[in-house]
Amino acid sequence: MTQANDLESVSVFIESVLPSTAQIKNEVPSKPTKNTVVVRMLTTDTESETRYHYRIDRAYQVVIFGEDSPTVLERMDTVSRKVNDKTTMIPILGTLRYIRTDSFAYSAAFRTESGLWACVGVLQTEVRQARTQEQYDKIMHVYPRYELRIPVG
Repeated sequence: MTQANDLESVSVFIESVLPSTAQIKNEVPSKPTKNTVVVRMLTTDTESETRYHYRIDRAYQVVIFGEDSPTVLERMDTVSRKVNDKTTMIPILGTLRYIRTDSFAYSAAFRTESGLWACVGVLQTEVRQARTQEQYDKIMHVYPRYELRIPVG
């Protein structure tokens, strides 16, 4: 499991929540167009939980560009409702594992230099990762030995 695969998994999740016209990018384009959504990783932090696994906390930035403020805020609200609807689990691409979403918060919409409107949100996630365990050879055969003790007397 890599950070790039997690980022792609979150991008696929955001794409599934928003209308099909949205174009998902992983970097902010120099000249964004309306219906562009940018998903990129902000921070990552690891926390040891047990001797057998640790937790990776990541924050992803979601930037939505649109033609007006209500449209941008409506799309952010759609993502927020999906993330906060019970406990959302994002499937990790190529595995049977999941990314757990913690929260989603976003700011007020603002006008960019190009005249488009944008809104920035932050998605908090966590993934548990197993630690590498030492491998031992299997016991191939077990030969029991019995000792009978007969009481004297």
